[in-house]
Amino acid sequence: MRESVRKLGLIGIGLWAMTEEKIDEMVKDLVDKGTISKEEGKKVIQDVLEESKKQKVDLERKISDKIQDAISKKDMFTRRDMHELESRIKILEDEIQRMKNKEKIFFK
Repeated sequence: MRESVRKLGLIGIGLWAMTEEKIDEMVKDLVDKGTISKEEGKKVIQDVLEESKKQKVDLERKISDKIQDAISKKDMFTRRDMHELESRIKILEDEIQRMKNKEKIFFK
């Protein structure tokens, strides 16, 4: 019975969007109707909240992966690109300064 209730919660309501308060209300109704015991209700709440957290983490990971995939397909300038370019500019500036210093020494 508890598994059926859990599946109903997952399928019917959209678990990732459920708040703990809504889950508590749903389970309290089931306990009041005698569909499940208080102990089963506590377990259902715990199971559903754990599953909800897992699904939220999974959804965030999938969204992040999709964003990274979209960025990699576009010709975009990223922070990493900017840092690499800044590093190369610094190297070139240092080389120019060394060349200027050599030129001063050579023409003295």
